[in-house]
Amino acid sequence: MSKRTVRVYGFLEDAQGRVLVSAERFRGIPLVKYPGGGVEWGEGIHEALVREFQEELQLDVAVGELVFFNEFSVVSAFDPEVQVFSFFYRVTAVGPMSFATHSAVAVPDEEGERAVWVSKAELAHIPFTYPIEQEATKAFLQSK
Repeated sequence: MSKRTVRVYGFLEDAQGRVLVSAERFRGIPLVKYPGGGVEWGEGIHEALVREFQEELQLDVAVGELVFFNEFSVVSAFDPEVQVFSFFYRVTAVGPMSFATHSAVAVPDEEGERAVWVSKAELAHIPFTYPIEQEATKAFLQSK
């Protein structure tokens, strides 16, 4: 039986034009990605993205334009029987951004996440864990 999962991520920029990146350890696996996660049953893609930002950063966001969707096959790192489909949107903060951030993209030793602001010039050099994020980054940097 084939299985699929739908994931959604956001490109959030601050007033200086930096983009938020997430370095996390999930189920023992180090990940460098954008804020976001899985779409739950009965949930729309935009709704899921808003929920993920609220859960991860206690931040309300408005979902903007779709920047990237993977049109190539990706197998889940957590289950080899699952194919991953990921959507990447521009998002804007609704209200103040008061979450904690770190100065460098470094995965924590324990389970958890770290938010890091990265300049657009540095973004192409961030060691994103999966090809989806690498391709999404290229699309974001080429978009307006």
